[in-house]
Amino acid sequence: MRSGYIIRRNRGGTLYLTEFDDPKLAGTWSEDEEIAWFASTGLHAQEKDDALFLLVYFFFSLAIRDPLPMIDELFIASAAAVITAMGLARRDKKGDVAMKQRLVLKQQASRSDFIIEEGIASYEDYLDECSHLDTIDLAERLTLTTSESLPSLVIPEGRTGPWQEQLNNLLLRSIELTHKQLFTRYRQIIRVRNSEQGDESLAARLVKFSMQGQIDLPLLALLVEVEKQK
Repeated sequence: MRSGYIIRRNRGGTLYLTEFDDPKLAGTWSEDEEIAWFASTGLHAQEKDDALFLLVYFFFSLAIRDPLPMIDELFIASAAAVITAMGLARRDKKGDVAMKQRLVLKQQASRSDFIIEEGIASYEDYLDECSHLDTIDLAERLTLTTSESLPSLVIPEGRTGPWQEQLNNLLLRSIELTHKQLFTRYRQIIRVRNSEQGDESLAARLVKFSMQGQIDLPLLALLVEVEKQK
């Protein structure tokens, strides 16, 4: 049984986190393997379709080695990204064998379980809270150049569990693989915070990159909070 996690965002695209992002795991996947998707509440039809499509797309991109293009440097985390991937997949459907393989996997994927894990709502609330902070304020909190701290990621008692560690690992690995600039900034921030010395220069760069739409500061803050939980 494989697990996937869905984190909804009021600002920014929904995050779909699975092991299928990682090509190093390609040899361990099987088309008849079951997958359970965890979300904070029940999913609507489009969210289920997007989740199932990503399962099919990544399986054939990495495990089957069918001629589907890899979406290099693309963060598969938004509806726009899903639409892009679907367009590429449609363009590259070639051969009767490939079509048959896709049908088999699609039928298997459609039997995926969708499970409510209420603790995921805390991740969603955290991203929402950070998205309402001023860009400069959030950048300064990240880089320890203000007396204000980052918001805390708190999972209510009774909603914690082993799922947290898996979700955290999948989130970090997904960012490392699909959004390298964000992951680079995350590592810089961790070094700064470990040194306990603020970095004004890094704060200024974060503001610049955020204003240019190159990095996602609320997501960056969530990565820092996830690191603290290790």
